[in-house]
Amino acid sequence: MSNGNSKQRLYRKMILGILLYSVVLGFFNDYTDILQTRSYSVTFSVAVVMQLLTYLTFALKDVVVQWFRRHGGPRHKVGIVISVWLIMFLSKFIFLGVISVIFRDAVHISGFFGLMLIIVSMTIAQKLVDLVDDKLADDGVESEQAA
Repeated sequence: MSNGNSKQRLYRKMILGILLYSVVLGFFNDYTDILQTRSYSVTFSVAVVMQLLTYLTFALKDVVVQWFRRHGGPRHKVGIVISVWLIMFLSKFIFLGVISVIFRDAVHISGFFGLMLIIVSMTIAQKLVDLVDDKLADDGVESEQAA
């Protein structure tokens, strides 16, 4: 199976991200006081919103990094670091605000640190999925080369 074109890769990435967020949010909802949602449908909807916000955050980060690289100069690396940190940090407040506006009383997240714990857990889950995916891809190449 080929990796597909860029639209297919984006679609796969978005679907996988939504499903991972759904699982992570479901566990937080069931086993902690950090997140409470009214129903699984709400949990899944929050997963969709969080995946879209994550995608937009990383897209903004990429635009800013490219801008600094195009304008070069000795200070561009410092600008990249500060800008990326600000985007990633401030985006969490935007996440909380958007979720609050969209879902109102159907969702309760216990503040910034609760959201950070959810996002760190999601990042770890994503990295594990990527690691397994990469390992499976490497095994497939080695198997084909051995044949």
